[in-house]
Amino acid sequence: MKKFLPALAANLSAALSEILLLAASAWLIATAALKPPLSALSLGITLVRAAGISRAALRYADRFLTHRVIFELLDEIREKLFRRAAAQISPRRGEILHELTVTADLLKDFLPRVILPLATAAGVTLLLTAFLWQAAGIFALILPAVFLLAVIFSWKAEFGVADDSEYRAKILDFHGVDELKIFGVAPALKKLDAAAERFGSAQAEISTLQARFDALIKILAAVGICAILLELSAAVGKVELTVWTLVLLAALELLAAVPVAVRTYKKIRGAETLALENKVAQEVATDLAVEMRGVDFGYDAAQPVLKNFSLNIGRGERWAILGESGAGKTTLVYLMTKIYAADSGSVAISGTVAAATSTNYIFSDSVRGNFEIYADSSKMAEALKICQLEDFETDAALGEDGAEISGGERVRVQTALALAKNPDVLILDEPTAGLDRIRAEKLIDAVILDSAKKNRTLIVITHDLSVAKKFKNVVELA
Repeated sequence: MKKFLPALAANLSAALSEILLLAASAWLIATAALKPPLSALSLGITLVRAAGISRAALRYADRFLTHRVIFELLDEIREKLFRRAAAQISPRRGEILHELTVTADLLKDFLPRVILPLATAAGVTLLLTAFLWQAAGIFALILPAVFLLAVIFSWKAEFGVADDSEYRAKILDFHGVDELKIFGVAPALKKLDAAAERFGSAQAEISTLQARFDALIKILAAVGICAILLELSAAVGKVELTVWTLVLLAALELLAAVPVAVRTYKKIRGAETLALENKVAQEVATDLAVEMRGVDFGYDAAQPVLKNFSLNIGRGERWAILGESGAGKTTLVYLMTKIYAADSGSVAISGTVAAATSTNYIFSDSVRGNFEIYADSSKMAEALKICQLEDFETDAALGEDGAEISGGERVRVQTALALAKNPDVLILDEPTAGLDRIRAEKLIDAVILDSAKKNRTLIVITHDLSVAKKFKNVVELA
């Protein structure tokens, strides 16, 4: 909290200097209308100039201090979240790490979007109430009453959250290039557009409700200010009334920011806990290469992909996981590599893991460049030979995500990159996709032989029965 104080002081001072500028300007204009001697206006002119300069300087200081605190806090928040997460979950869970990163970005907004607007509105309200007391009496209490009511009503108001599960599910349905080639881009985009439109409509409805609520709060504040001005009109002169009118209008804008600040706080509140309490599979130690016990998982709670699934794979063993499209083969890869976390059950993998799937991204650089990014380039020649790419032009550009090479070549490049990492556990998802029968058999035989030599655990995901027959251990997903 100590780090917030300089930014808070600068923000409050900037708001007060802005009110002072409005008050001085109002006094100067109202007084000038009475046509006094020019010397009588000199103090007002000086005050307007001083207030204008101080307002600009304080606004700059406010932004400078606020942003400096934000960037310092962002690093601290991320480190705190990730350290706490590392004590509870595997750091390889990409989905949860992404959620933690988003949570850190959300928490960093606590200062500029919650503390500063609420604290500044409260501070200005208290100061104006004190100055108004002599002239307006008990009517001065309308300002703090409006502030408290705005906070309470905003806290009680619930607008819900737009459900994006259908939209995300449609993105997942067509996440691979092969699916788009088979089913066509137009149908995929049509389904995605329909889901996006429904999601957008839900968001727009919530935004409309919030805007109406904010307008009601602003009307409440305006009614309160009008009541104060009516009381002041009988107690002060025209010049003072003009000054107070502009000052209270400035306060109205500060009060109007209260609902957004409260909503932001409600969104931030508990975000760290929610991120770390995300349902994950229980971590257990294992002497096996892969051990999955009673795993449940589904992209949609109503349609589980895996139910009470268990699998034990010993170190150095070679397994084929067989199943038709939609049986959950790729999902199994994501669970093993901890990209997704199971809803329940336990997942344990010992040693290093490398996986080659259709969703692995290939940089537009050359094959050599991709090896330098992803793996050990010194193992490139051996890996390319195993994947029957020894004659491939390694310095030619591959295009974005391998667009300049064929589908079969793209699959083999992904496999070679995984091999070059020399993992303890190698997972290949449909490694023969796009290959003719002879080339597919040579590739599988070479990968099996290399894994046997290095006592590497090999898991091949396939729908091809002839590939599965090359493995002693086969799991068939229904």
